[in-house]
Amino acid sequence: MLTQSTRMVESRWRDLYRIGGVSCLLLAGLVAFAVIAYSIWPYAPGFASTEAIFVTLNTDRLGALFSLDVMMLVTAPIDIFLFITLYAALKRVNESYALIALVLGLMAIALLIPTKPLAELVFLSEQYAAATTEAARSQYLAAGEALLTLAGGTAWIVFSLFSNISFLLSSLLMLRSTDFDKATAYIGIVNSIFALGIIIPVFAIAAICGLGTTIVGTIWFVLLGRNFLRLEKEARRLA
Repeated sequence: MLTQSTRMVESRWRDLYRIGGVSCLLLAGLVAFAVIAYSIWPYAPGFASTEAIFVTLNTDRLGALFSLDVMMLVTAPIDIFLFITLYAALKRVNESYALIALVLGLMAIALLIPTKPLAELVFLSEQYAAATTEAARSQYLAAGEALLTLAGGTAWIVFSLFSNISFLLSSLLMLRSTDFDKATAYIGIVNSIFALGIIIPVFAIAAICGLGTTIVGTIWFVLLGRNFLRLEKEARRLA
C-alpha cells in the first residue's frame, strides 16, 4: 500500500535533482522540436515503402533519419536521468514501488534501442544504391523491410508498456508525496493513459492518443522540471 511521505528533502541528491530538472526541460524542448521535424519529414515506417526510405536516406539523410524516429534515440539517454531522479524523489513515499518504476523505466530504454536500427538502415541503403543487379537490390530491400518491422514490433510494444507503467507508478506515488503538487501527479496519470493508448492497433485511436501524449507529456515534463529544480534549491539549503 502506498504511504504518505514526510517533507524531508535529502541534501545528498541535490545535484541529481538539478540534473533531473534540466533533463525534463530539455525533454520538453525536444518534444516541441520533434513535432516541427515530423511536420517536415513525416514518420516513415509503415507508411512509406522500403525503397522510398532507402532513396531518401541517400538523397536527404538528415530528413530520412528524422522520419525514422531518430529523436527517440536522442531522448533515450535523457530519459535515464529522469527515471533515476524520480526514484530519488519518490522512494520516501514507498521505496518498493519507486524501485519497480525505476527498473521498468531502465528496461524500457534498453528495449527501445533495438527498435531503431538506423545505422543498419543507412548501410543497407548505401548497398542498395551501389547494387548493379535487380537480385542484389531485392535482397537489400528485403533486409531493410525486416529491420523496419522492428519499429512496431514486440520490443516497441514492451517498451511502451514498461515506460508508461513506470511513469504511471511514479505519478501515483506523487499523489502521496508532499514534494510534488497534485497537478503534476494528475497530469502524469493522464499522460500515461494517453501513451498506453498508442499501442492500440487502431490507427484513429493511436493517432489521437499520440497527439494527446505529445501535448500532455510536454506539459508534464515542464511541471516535473519545475518540481525537481525546487527540490534542488531546498536540498542546497539543507546542505
